[in-house]
Amino acid sequence: MKLNTKQSSLTWWIKWISTIGACACAFASSMDWYPLNVWLGCLAGIGWVYIGMLWREPAVILINVMMAIIYGGGIIKSLI
Repeated sequence: MKLNTKQSSLTWWIKWISTIGACACAFASSMDWYPLNVWLGCLAGIGWVYIGMLWREPAVILINVMMAIIYGGGIIKSLI
């Protein structure tokens, strides 16, 4: 698979691992696998915030910051 010359190998990996994490989060949520779903969602959100910052895409940053915060609240709830 040829990488886009505008993105580094690390960026490519973060983008796809975060995408797989988001899909796994949706699956874990549908199976009611708590707290795995909130951990996957939070990590996917953090990964996509990083990518959004590299791409300078405010919409990608905003939605994923919110996702990380919301799922982060779920993580805190699961630990208490």
